[in-house]
Amino acid sequence: MPNKSIPCGPRARRSSSALLLYLGFVGTIPAMNASAFEPVTYGPLEAAFGVTAMASTQQGSGVNFGFGAFNQPGDAARTVMSASIEPRLGLSWALERSTLYGAGSVVAAGTFFDGEIAGQFGRSGDDAFDNDEAHLGWRNDLFDVSVGAQEFIVGDGLLIGDGNFDTGADDGQYWLLPFTAWRNSAIAKLTHEHLRGQLFWLRSDRDFGDAYVAGINLDSEFGADYGTLGLMYADVLQGNQFNYDGIEVWNVRGAEIRHPLIPNLALFGEYVAERGRDEDGTGADNEASGWYIEARYALPGLPWSPAVHYRYLHLSGDELDTPENEEFRGLFFTTGTRGWDTWYQGEIASQYHLFNQNQVTQMVKVTASPAPRWTVSLYYYRFDLEEPQFLGTPVSSTDWADEYNLMFEYALNERLYVFAALAWSPPGTAVKQLFGDDDFTVLETFFAYTF
Repeated sequence: MPNKSIPCGPRARRSSSALLLYLGFVGTIPAMNASAFEPVTYGPLEAAFGVTAMASTQQGSGVNFGFGAFNQPGDAARTVMSASIEPRLGLSWALERSTLYGAGSVVAAGTFFDGEIAGQFGRSGDDAFDNDEAHLGWRNDLFDVSVGAQEFIVGDGLLIGDGNFDTGADDGQYWLLPFTAWRNSAIAKLTHEHLRGQLFWLRSDRDFGDAYVAGINLDSEFGADYGTLGLMYADVLQGNQFNYDGIEVWNVRGAEIRHPLIPNLALFGEYVAERGRDEDGTGADNEASGWYIEARYALPGLPWSPAVHYRYLHLSGDELDTPENEEFRGLFFTTGTRGWDTWYQGEIASQYHLFNQNQVTQMVKVTASPAPRWTVSLYYYRFDLEEPQFLGTPVSSTDWADEYNLMFEYALNERLYVFAALAWSPPGTAVKQLFGDDDFTVLETFFAYTF
């Protein structure tokens, strides 16, 4: 690890204190009695209190394919630790035929050692203490209406998922993503037999430019034997941070689509058209589109119950010689809805360079469970640019990179989850032109405990 000066000043002192408090807290976890946090009822009132602690490490070599961290060129070997703790209180009040409910949470988070691997979104000494959730709602068997800061995901989160773009400066860290709630929202939900609908107005955090998003979503649920179909329209009313303002989104999708004759096969797919006008950038008309198709085939009769996954994804890139803007934007995509690959695709490419825009990605994944609480996954990604440019910089080739991920997951129970991964990415022609010709390797660990 390169020799680094010790950070000084008020930010560094606060971060050092936060780290000591966090380590002390983690050390008490095995001795704590989880039953002390079971829901408490008092007449019609029920209160549920919980705390989630998370920590991660990443150790990278050949950072940015040899270029080094963007904020420290040449610094091509980096180590970062991130930590967070989030207490949460949920309340509900039972009425005769409905329920009032609400929840609130706060997050303390920090970044330590060298800072975020790629040197884009976080530095050593970054810390934050802020609220995440703070919402109220009312629901019955048919309707659910809520307002405030809360989580909201459409489908599996390709477009509408995480309303908080975690950066070190504002959120204390980048990789952990402990801040997941939309900064503000008004959501009306309707559930009737096989149909679910939502009207939503959402406001993101300031890293997304305080974006305002309004839309409608419909899901038709046919059960585990057939799958789910969905349709969404959304309009970005404000979103100047990434020139999102003015984007209109049309989205149709399917998930867990099955056929009775092939019960082990599940299909997923989605098509997105992004239209409207770029109100904050060049003023160009948006003419972007994106789509993917994915298949998962389970082999439960074999040892370790393996499953094979394949995904082909195509997200349009801007054609630099046309007046229209063809660059697909992933908007507010999230992670972990169906696995680590939804929708951060690749522990290197999607974490640090390709953010679900201007890319053609093929993924092959094999998962297996050698023991009841263990999962092993092996990924291969093939990344290409859809157009020969990277964030507006022309390149002579669309060949981006290959990436290989080996992951181990352990879940002792619903409270404890441990993850470790090794990611290796040899560069393609476009990467060599932009950054360098070194292989980029990252070793990661992650720990989460909820009680």
